Amino acid sequence: MNFHGTKMLVLACCVASGMGSMSAKADECRVGFDVGSSGLRVGTLESKETAKTGVDFLADVWSDNIINLTVDATVEAMTTLPEKINKKGCHGVAGGYSAWRYAMEKGKPEQVVETLKEIQSRSGVYLFVIPQDVEGSYGYVAAKEALGDRLTTSHILDIGGGSMQIASKDGGWGTALGQKAWMKLFCEKVKQEKVDVCQPNPVGKAALETYQSILAPYTFEAKNSLKVDGAFAITAVSTNVVNTTLPVLDHLVNLKKSVAGRVTADGFDRQALQGAIALLSNKDDKALLATLDGCLWQEKAFCDGKFIKSFVTDMLLVHAFMEALGLDWLHVGQANITNIPGILQDSRPLAWSKNYPCYLKRLQEQGSKAFNSDPGTCEATP
Repeated sequence: MNFHGTKMLVLACCVASGMGSMSAKADECRVGFDVGSSGLRVGTLESKETAKTGVDFLADVWSDNIINLTVDATVEAMTTLPEKINKKGCHGVAGGYSAWRYAMEKGKPEQVVETLKEIQSRSGVYLFVIPQDVEGSYGYVAAKEALGDRLTTSHILDIGGGSMQIASKDGGWGTALGQKAWMKLFCEKVKQEKVDVCQPNPVGKAALETYQSILAPYTFEAKNSLKVDGAFAITAVSTNVVNTTLPVLDHLVNLKKSVAGRVTADGFDRQALQGAIALLSNKDDKALLATLDGCLWQEKAFCDGKFIKSFVTDMLLVHAFMEALGLDWLHVGQANITNIPGILQDSRPLAWSKNYPCYLKRLQEQGSKAFNSDPGTCEATP
């Protein structure tokens, strides 16, 4: 997930997706860390107040399949961030997501285990590699709490930096294809460049001809996993859709009248997205800003600076999944969510922190699914 913020109330609905009992009690001062692809955020269940800092875990793991260059920054953040919310010295648990799963799958599990040991010994925080399905469940219930009755769809779409989830209360589907991961794939497949030197704009004709085939393995897997039918609907809650794609489409469709389709405060149709892609796909960064009137209409300039580089590629990603899943309309939830409530209300992190050596042993043997195993079956720790 990206950096968002909300509070979650119930997670009992998520047992089917592998989540444990969500009855962890706050009988001591506790904080939770959301260790995303681009940084860390800390918070509690008692308050919406959070503190965050940027750490590029994806760049670290992509360089050599190991998370090692960011250890010092991680320890520093876990040590100092709780002070900013007046929670210094509290018991800390953390969820590591796409970058940590990548390190487990592409690197050596024993190296991840050693990194987690070091982080825990230096910061006191217990960091867990969270399975994809559990991450999706955390996101859905956080969105439900944030949106309330405004969440009318069975599933949410959450596009983070390293992964994306199409999640429901009972499970869902996810893959290592977040905004940064898709940009990397796009640069390699379409631009034939490494992501650190890639200039994605203009995306060009080749991208329009190939992006759906490049994404086909992912969209095919999602469609089969989700068992899509005619009533299937999704609400997007990710930052890039809420704060970038939706306002850009609103500007082009409703204000400039340069793109056909329908856009409201609550979503947009596929026609509007297709029209925007056609209009913007042949423009470089400067021309994109000119077409968007310099983003002066935005209260916050989300389409300026680094965000301009991913405008159109983000649209390609969303459009490919709308097309494959037969979605004529994508609902958009104006809400900020985080995995902090999930990691704190889930009983497993607290239980595993009491027998962390056993968790690390199982992590090395079983991968991220070790988190879903029963801590009660561990041998007693001397």
